[in-house]
Amino acid sequence: MNTRLSRLLLLLIWGGGILWFAGKTAVSAYACGGLFCQNSPVDQNAERIIFVQNDNGTVTAIIQIQYTGFAEDFSWILPLPSAISADALEVPEDAMDAFTELELATNPVYLPPPPPDCLAIPEMALTESETTGDVEIFASGEVGPYGFDVIGSEDPEALITWLRENNYRVTPEMEPLINVYVEEQFAFLAMRLLPEKGTQDIQPIQVTYRSERPMIPLRLTAVAANPDMAVLTWFFADAQAIPVNYTHMEISDDEIRFTAFGNNYRRLMGKKADRFNGQAFITEYAGPTGEIAFSNPLLVELSQKHRYLTRLNTVISPEEMTVDPVFDYDPQRPDVSNIHDLSNKRGVYECEDGPNLIEQIFSNDESETNSSNDGFGNGIVVGVGGALVAGGLIGVGVWMGRRTRQK
Repeated sequence: MNTRLSRLLLLLIWGGGILWFAGKTAVSAYACGGLFCQNSPVDQNAERIIFVQNDNGTVTAIIQIQYTGFAEDFSWILPLPSAISADALEVPEDAMDAFTELELATNPVYLPPPPPDCLAIPEMALTESETTGDVEIFASGEVGPYGFDVIGSEDPEALITWLRENNYRVTPEMEPLINVYVEEQFAFLAMRLLPEKGTQDIQPIQVTYRSERPMIPLRLTAVAANPDMAVLTWFFADAQAIPVNYTHMEISDDEIRFTAFGNNYRRLMGKKADRFNGQAFITEYAGPTGEIAFSNPLLVELSQKHRYLTRLNTVISPEEMTVDPVFDYDPQRPDVSNIHDLSNKRGVYECEDGPNLIEQIFSNDESETNSSNDGFGNGIVVGVGGALVAGGLIGVGVWMGRRTRQK
């Protein structure tokens, strides 16, 4: 097989790999944005939580719940550091839009310089507390589209039995983790959709509980989490939020490299988090709430009540979720902008560090081959698709067959 044919096959295989990866990525969906979703374990690839530090010694957590499945299969269990009453649960009216606006307003933005010549850009989208056996029921009722129970027990087996008898299915993988939270005297909020509600009615839930510091019970999340799951948190308080028992990592602007598809920020965050077994957070935004002009009513209210907003992010895999992250506040830390202007820097594109993939495939010492491949190579890059891969492989097979018969 000659050199040009080898390169053609390599490109076709590479194109097919891109299509396979795209197909795998497309079917992934947010199953649960809360701290734990469970009936049968569902994949969870992101958590989004807004924490509010209140003046009365309580913390409010607004948790985005994203779920794909049947309504009757939805149930959700959240460990809490203290028991709560029914009036501590709410379904904020504007919370869904609040997450969207808050994420867009605080996303890290890296402004690149003009692209160099080496960059190949492809063309391509309520009840009172009661005791039942060894399980104490602190509150039960309905809120928004959910029915809920707040329960606690000193006996993990009794608690698990109660959950199962009340149609909150607990898998064997969950049992040792529930045991740990029971030993640490946590209460549990259990929720499911009301019979007349469907998955289209799922909304973020707001929980207010007594605690000095925000905490995320990631140990239970591990049962349903995807590898490299994003944990994205915002804090409305009067000072900058920082991780207490997780490392506080940083990414320098000098480490950022651009490609035709974006930049390497997410990859860098994953690599740095891996150095600390996933137990590290990066501050992506920190500043006075008055610097962002929110339009969402919930965000407007929070920004008026609290002087400071922090966004912390990380990626973590299930096997690394052995410690629940705890957060505190440091008024001495400097503000962190989410806008990084690299437009005047040079040498920040990956292709400037060496030949890109397309150049490696089509580079050839013979000028004649180079000349004939240039137009063909560009056409392949522009038109990578399923028909091209299938048609190209068939064409190569026919061509090789003819060559064989000629010999």
